[in-house]
Amino acid sequence: MSLIDTVDYHVISAEADEQNAGRQLTLYALSTCAFCEKAQDYLKKAKLSFSYIFLDDMELETKKALKVELKASFGNIPVFPLLVLNGTKSVSGFSEEKYQAFLSQQ
Repeated sequence: MSLIDTVDYHVISAEADEQNAGRQLTLYALSTCAFCEKAQDYLKKAKLSFSYIFLDDMELETKKALKVELKASFGNIPVFPLLVLNGTKSVSGFSEEKYQAFLSQQ
């Protein structure tokens, strides 16, 4: 089992989450990152359920190992925030336009 599957995520559940049916969103973020905060706010305002974790709140060795796994899984050095759709597709950084396009994928 990978570290991605075993870390403790926080969960934000949206009440009217019909858009998210059949999709799993995971946000990898830093607690001190303004763009990470904007990404979370965007997902909440869009009423999407998602899981998230702050990498800077992890122990150093766990954080390093998780970053290695994220790089291996998504093919690039993770830039935060990193939003993952269904464990297979990802988008790094944040802008509303980028998230709208990414989340419109099926």
